[in-house]
Amino acid sequence: MSNPLTWLGDWHENKPRVRQALKATIAACLAYLIADFLELPQAFWAAVVAILVTQVNIGASLGLALDWFVGSLVGGVVGVVVAVLVGDSFALRVTGFAATVLVLGYFAAARPQMRIACVNAAIIILSTPLFGTPWESAGVRMLEVVIGTTVALVTMLAIFPARAGPALAAHIERTLPLYFQLTSDLLSMAIEGHFDRQAVAAAGARIREAIDTNAALSAQAQTEVAGFLADSPNPEALLTALRRLWHTELIMARAVSEPLPDSVRPLLREGLEELRDAVMELRVEVSEEPRHDATPDTAAVEAAIAKLNSAVAAIRDSDALRQMPMNDALRLMTLDFGLEQLRQNLKDVANRANELNKLAGSRIPWRRQLRRLLRA
Repeated sequence: MSNPLTWLGDWHENKPRVRQALKATIAACLAYLIADFLELPQAFWAAVVAILVTQVNIGASLGLALDWFVGSLVGGVVGVVVAVLVGDSFALRVTGFAATVLVLGYFAAARPQMRIACVNAAIIILSTPLFGTPWESAGVRMLEVVIGTTVALVTMLAIFPARAGPALAAHIERTLPLYFQLTSDLLSMAIEGHFDRQAVAAAGARIREAIDTNAALSAQAQTEVAGFLADSPNPEALLTALRRLWHTELIMARAVSEPLPDSVRPLLREGLEELRDAVMELRVEVSEEPRHDATPDTAAVEAAIAKLNSAVAAIRDSDALRQMPMNDALRLMTLDFGLEQLRQNLKDVANRANELNKLAGSRIPWRRQLRRLLRA
């Protein structure tokens, strides 16, 4: 007999996928029924558009809906012009079709919505007279796109509405430990004098993926705000702080890629160990308990880095630095610079940790106002 707790856990994990599937199914069916009711010759095209526009959150759907509308409009105009110019000649039609795909395909390399323009223009140029004149075919295509995108957006707003702001907050909370863990690992490598290149590369790949996802979700959240569909605050300052922390970790990785000199490592050990412990304590405050009003305390981090700065300054003022090989001296100075950047970056991230509350609590403005009116 299966454990009901395991089943509930699986259901909680799969619930967003089930909701997404339900929304896509409802949007596709409604779009097809509306297009069929209007007796459009290719009603299935509205259903296809609705499926493609129904995304994981409102911002993604709105952005894709705009792409479909603009791309279909451009493709419709270009397709009509080419279809009228080539007339009924098969050779001219193929030539015009090839030239249209070539031109629109060139622009599609930089602007993805032009791919939709290519498809729409191809349908109009190659369509049979059964679907009417090129102008009528273009009008039908645009109507199908409008039906599909509108139904998809209404479905996204009405059924299990998911916004990009809370999704971004949840993703940041899940991936924040990656940054702190990498910093802790780099400090351990500096203490032990052993650089694990494979582990650092794997952690870096996960962080880069997290940064890319943050950027995509941020753009979707701002699309929702621009469309008055959410009140998410601008997360760019928080994302910039995370990117700067990642860049600082790259600097530290270069500094500890080879063991620090034996004459230096014992002098820095105590400070590095205190900093490593302080970073992991800050990780708990920032990433595991982000939903509080108080700003996480970075005093322990700053104290440990101040101790390390003093130790490096003492080494610099002594003969030890001059006796080092140039490469070792440069790496020590790089580590000192990286530690100062780390102090600033961790403080910045800690000061902006509470912004996750605002992102996670973003709502659709007009829905909140409607609730107030109903209560009144």
